[in-house]
Amino acid sequence: MEAWIKQLIKENKLYKFYKWHEWRELSAQVMKENNYECQFCKKKGIHTRARSVHHVQWVRKHPRLAMSRTYTYNGVVYQNLIPLCEACHNEQHPDKRITSEKKHFTNEERW
Repeated sequence: MEAWIKQLIKENKLYKFYKWHEWRELSAQVMKENNYECQFCKKKGIHTRARSVHHVQWVRKHPRLAMSRTYTYNGVVYQNLIPLCEACHNEQHPDKRITSEKKHFTNEERW
C-alpha cells in the first residue's frame, strides 16, 4: 500500500487514495467513533459537526501512516486520524490556503 500511495503522490493523483474504498470505510469508522464532532472545536467546548478526517501525519510526508489510526513519537502514542470541521481542517493546511492567485481552496480530498 505504501508503494501505491508513493506512486500516486509522484503522479499527482493522491485524490485516488481518498476515493479508495478502504480509506472511506476507515474514515467513516473514525467519524462514527467520535460522534461526527470536530475534535479541535470539542477541546474548546464547542460542538461542531466534522466534515472530514484529518491526517495529523500528512499523507504526502508519511505515506506509510496513511491508514494508521495512531503514530508513535518519542515513545508516546498519538492519534493520527482526527475528525475536523472545515474551518479547523483548513487551519491545518496553511499550504493550501486561498491566495490572490488561487480562486478556490483545493486538495486531494476535493473539499
